Amino acid sequence: MDLRINDRILVQPGRFSAIIAPVGTILAGLNDNPALGRYTSILIGGNFSRLLNGINRVSGNFEIQRAFTVHQLLTILREDDHSIVIVEHDPTIYDDAGNTKRIVPPTMKDVSRHCIFVLYAPAMDRSFAYLVSAADHLYYYEDMSDPKYNNSRDYRKSKPQNQGISSTQKTLI
Repeated sequence: MDLRINDRILVQPGRFSAIIAPVGTILAGLNDNPALGRYTSILIGGNFSRLLNGINRVSGNFEIQRAFTVHQLLTILREDDHSIVIVEHDPTIYDDAGNTKRIVPPTMKDVSRHCIFVLYAPAMDRSFAYLVSAADHLYYYEDMSDPKYNNSRDYRKSKPQNQGISSTQKTLI
């Protein structure tokens, strides 16, 4: 079982995949995807979601949950038994997380071993860069047509070389 978001993004089970892409690209991949109707799937959003208003899934196998804090996100992930897990990144849940946020990347990595796991964000930020350090693969849309994404800073440059995603794991699309 694989999850094809579009013609360039193919997510496989057993891997922690992170995607930075325009909202419309992800919505098209979620709404038109028959795999999300066949397999048990969950979309986990946060305090603010760009995806929830655009989702038009009616399958009984597709569930939506919200995590308003890091603790809620960790609880949802630890109790999860879905075949496909999609987490929409919300940087606001990490604002007051303190040391608890250190537990999130290894928990995501653990969950990804037993399902298709996707961490999605429309743009890179500090907390997403931190989470991506545990990812197996990063899909990054380099040509973002929305001007507000053109000035995205590459936060990985400030990390030591042995942390973060290596160039073989990053796919520019």
